[in-house]
Amino acid sequence: MTIIVKKNYSSSLFKIIKEKLNNLELVSLPTETVYGLAGLGTKIESAKKIYKLKERPLHKKLIFHCSDMKMVKKFFFLDQENEILAKKFWPGPLTLILKRKSLLIPKTLTINNNCAVRIPKNDFTIAVIKKMGLPIVMPSANRFKKLSPINAKMVSEQFGDTNLFIIDGGKCNIGLESTLVRIIKNKLEIIRPGKISLNQIKKELPYINLKKNAERYFSGTSKKHYSPNKKIFLNIKKPASNSAYLNFGKKHKKEFRNLSEKGSLDEAAKNLYHFIFLADQNQDFKTISIAPIPNRNIGEAINDRLMRASK
Repeated sequence: MTIIVKKNYSSSLFKIIKEKLNNLELVSLPTETVYGLAGLGTKIESAKKIYKLKERPLHKKLIFHCSDMKMVKKFFFLDQENEILAKKFWPGPLTLILKRKSLLIPKTLTINNNCAVRIPKNDFTIAVIKKMGLPIVMPSANRFKKLSPINAKMVSEQFGDTNLFIIDGGKCNIGLESTLVRIIKNKLEIIRPGKISLNQIKKELPYINLKKNAERYFSGTSKKHYSPNKKIFLNIKKPASNSAYLNFGKKHKKEFRNLSEKGSLDEAAKNLYHFIFLADQNQDFKTISIAPIPNRNIGEAINDRLMRASK
């Protein structure tokens, strides 16, 4: 069974985590987006264990997490446009596609030497990476195509038959995976929408052109993803009696949970996976129905996840 330990900054806990990662074991760590499944970014053996545990196809590449810009520049090339975005949004929920610089990064974890990279906005996880002195690879701590976890219990529910070591850092602040972008020759691809919107990126790079995304090799690009066991129905205003209704905005007499009664998209994003998880576990309902979500700002990312979950 999994081992859950409350986040603390004791030297003994950091020692345990460091030993596990150096021994090529995996650890679940909290971030501001969702909980991650961490392994050493310089060891292909760690990556193989992540793929096996998640039951994830090998062509879906992992995201490298660094502690600071110094580490990023040591292991990856950071060109002018990407550095502008990095200085603005890191640490934070933005993942950039960068060229591998250090040969310590296994080539098999890249696509033509391209790597997905970010600095998470979580003091504890940054401290872990600093103590390792190396990037970690850390996709979301879920089985492939299943719900991403936003608390330690959700991680444990998916990996309860393993001895995974989980750090309980409380509920994630954002609740959705990072925005994933790639810049090639002044053209920007939004591979996966997230908290950081296209408008925010365009504000920093007003001259950049938008390119239609056709990427299928990085996280969150599968047509079916983020899925509970129960069928999900979208844009529902009148839910069936046997469907758990996740409402948004004004209270509804049949709602199971309200993603945000005040109509906050940020609050809805933070609650989304947890409420779907609760609805999925509730035996009183056969399906899950979701109210219409405005398709603006982080609402675009919410609708992206829901569309994939409903496939």
